[in-house]
Formats: sequence, C-alpha cells, structure tokens
Amino acid sequence: MVGIFLLAACTPTTAPPPESEPRRNQLTVDEILALEEEEAAPAALPAGAQSAATAESEMPPTPENSPSSDAVPRSDTPASNTPASNTETNDSPSIADALIYVEPQQVRQGSSFLVAVDSAAAGAASVAFGGQFFSFVREGDRLFTILPIEANTAPGPLSFVIAITDRQGRPAIQHEATIEVLPVDWIIEVVEIDANNARLLDPEVIAEDLAVRTEVQQSKTPERLWRGFFRTPTAGVITSSFGFQRSYNNAAPSDYHTGMDQAGALGVVVVAPNDGIVAWVGETERRGRGVIIDHGGGIFTTYWHLSSFSVEPGAPIARGAPLGRVGNTGLSTGPHLHWEIVIHGVPVDPLAWIREIEVPNPEAIFNPATAINATVLPIGVDPNDSGTTESEQSPTTSTTTTG
Repeated sequence: MVGIFLLAACTPTTAPPPESEPRRNQLTVDEILALEEEEAAPAALPAGAQSAATAESEMPPTPENSPSSDAVPRSDTPASNTPASNTETNDSPSIADALIYVEPQQVRQGSSFLVAVDSAAAGAASVAFGGQFFSFVREGDRLFTILPIEANTAPGPLSFVIAITDRQGRPAIQHEATIEVLPVDWIIEVVEIDANNARLLDPEVIAEDLAVRTEVQQSKTPERLWRGFFRTPTAGVITSSFGFQRSYNNAAPSDYHTGMDQAGALGVVVVAPNDGIVAWVGETERRGRGVIIDHGGGIFTTYWHLSSFSVEPGAPIARGAPLGRVGNTGLSTGPHLHWEIVIHGVPVDPLAWIREIEVPNPEAIFNPATAINATVLPIGVDPNDSGTTESEQSPTTSTTTTG
C-alpha cells in the first residue's frame, strides 16, 4: 500500500479533459476505433440529400451557384477578349453621327456663308466649291469654313461637296449640299477718269495690282484669329459701296467696286477692324500704298491709297490698333480709304461683317434638326418604311463610307 501511494505522488497531473471530449484512456480498443470512424463520416443528411450535395461539390462554379455572381457577369469568351468597359464602346463618338450645317442657306450676291461640321469623331473636313478645295478650321469638336459668293454670281441654286474623314484620316462622309444665290439690284456708278488717272484702266497696271494681292492671300493662317464682328477702320462717311457696277466715262459697266470707300481728311488714322497678322505692306501703281491683314481661315482685309503706314509685315495686330493714315496715293481722285474684306481670294460686301447680327459666327449653337444631313420624318412615319415619298426625303444627297 505504501508503494502505491508513492507512485501516485510521482506521476504528473494534467487538467481534466472537457466534458464533451470522450475519455479515450477509459475506453476499450473497439470503442476507440468505433469513435474514430464516427468522426470521419459526414454529418447525417436526409435521404437523397447526401448524393446531391456530393454532386454539387463536384460542379464548377457558375453564375447561379457562385456567391459573387452579381458582381461577375457570365461570359462565354476568355476574359482577355472581353472589353474592359461596355460604356467605353457604347459611348465612343461615331463619325456617322456628324452633323453638317449651312448658314444661311439663302445667300445674297457678294455675301458669304458658314459651313460647319459638328463631330468629335471627325479628323478633318474640306469642301469642293467653285472649282477649288478649301480645308476647314478646327475649334474643339467643330470644323468650319466660310465661303464667298462673288458679286456677279448667277442667281439660283449653287451646289458644293463636303468631305469628312475620321480620326485615322480615312474618308468617311461625302455630302452634296445646295444653297440659293439671291440677286442684288446693283447700282451703276459712273466714274469720270481724267488724263492723270487714265492708267487706272491699263491692263498691265490692273494685272500688276492683282498679282501682288493674289500672291499675298494664297498664304493663309490655318486657325481663326478674329472674333465677333469687324469695326469700321475709319470714321469717314461711305462714298462708294461694295458691288457698284463701274461705268468709266459713261461707257458700259466693265467691272464692279470690290470694297467700300470712306472719305477722310489726309492723315486721319486707319485702324485694324479685328485681330490678325500683318501679311503685307507696300505699294502698287493702281492702289497706292496699302496694308493687308491676315485674319486666319482664309479671311483677309486690305487698305489702300494710304498716305503712310505704321506696321511691319509679320507683326500681330489687335482690333483697333493703328495701321496707317488716310491718303490719296495711287490712281485716286481725292483723299479717301478704300478697304476690302476678301474670303478665299474673293471680295465680299464689308457691310455684313461690320454688323454684329449678320457676320458669320463659327461659335453659333445650332439646332440639330436644322442640320442638312439630318433625316426629319413626319410624326408617325416609320424611318424603316421604304414607302417614304420623295417629298418627305431630304433635298440633299449624302454618301457615308467606312474604312
């Protein structure tokens, strides 16, 4: 008995096992094996549920059984071929949505009009007009140009073609448009030419003057430098208006007045009517001393018969800045300023450009329904209905190509 108590005292004591854990040191070998088999077996399931659970655990995750199916849409294509964002694809601008505006669509002889293309997807635009091609100016998502109507253009419909490329330079849209040229009842002006000014009508003198102006106006600043309407360059009264049909010494009219004459005393200051760059300063026999300003986008103004000039070629000039003084140089009958607005080489009536309500406005916000390539159908007409009558279709033609 003494030995037994000594053995118990030397044996280390341990914390009693939790009540829920079986005391395996008190079980037989068969009882321990049975307990281990029971722990390894799956929890009891209703009849038939265990096989279904086994099958489900072997299935790959799908949108129906994946816990994140709401966040990950199902796709039958590899993830690398799926666009990163559907919004990026659907919201990207399309060249097919480009809108073309012509304002106004009825244009007087000797006037001008605006052609604009609104499109974020357009790369460039140009127009075939009067046998020439003119590139558009870009300002934001708008491309535009201003086109002239020569004073003696025949009244009636006048067609031109607008071409638009996408951002990759591929031809995308070609559109034929038509404006109506309205007649103007031009006044016949009789000009008396004395012996001192007889060379005014000399073909060589005329050709020399034209060659100087044409060469200068072929080099155009591509961007627009001017803003808003043009101010008059001097304060003198108008003595001869644009478009007057010139009859020299009572002969049949042979040409027309290409600008506006304003009377003024010798030395009166002449200022720039809008912002630009001085393109030329010089003298011709016919027009005397002159200054030409490039306002960008094919718009020029010219000033003639000056007594002096105060600017240098290539210098920027701001609206209202002095450029010279009224004179009587060249073939002139008295002190005055002859000035012109020239668009793509064609003189137009300055009156429209000094009136804020009439000057072409490249910044105008247009109603999309007025676009000449917009399809406007009567209410209730199905746009997919091939039975649309000719009178319901747009009067202009448009061809869209994709590259």
